[in-house]
Amino acid sequence: MVSKKISVMLIEVGGDLLSTVTSVEEMQAHLELVKTAWNMSLNTAADRKKLLKAFIKKQKRYAPSEAALKGLEWEMRRIMKQKDNLFPDIKNKVAIAEAIDNGNDNYVIRAYFEEDILY
Repeated sequence: MVSKKISVMLIEVGGDLLSTVTSVEEMQAHLELVKTAWNMSLNTAADRKKLLKAFIKKQKRYAPSEAALKGLEWEMRRIMKQKDNLFPDIKNKVAIAEAIDNGNDNYVIRAYFEEDILY
């Protein structure tokens, strides 16, 4: 059973990544990274490594430099570790995470696990 709101858990594992944004677009992009890392963390160590490698490879064309790619990889590993440390027993996949502009650089985050979505 999940005792915290999903959005709060994502904020906790995201750390500074979600607190240092300047626009709703940037918040959404960072939220997508946190969601992706959360979902990767649900896999075995070997599968995480493969998934992270594939993710970084896909991001290569968007990265301004190799250093930026290394930073992204480090951040993804950090988020996965945070998820493991803070919420080790939660094995739910995040299906949706969205940032909503509430004005004055204030954002509401709504997030849902796959099993919470009615199709």
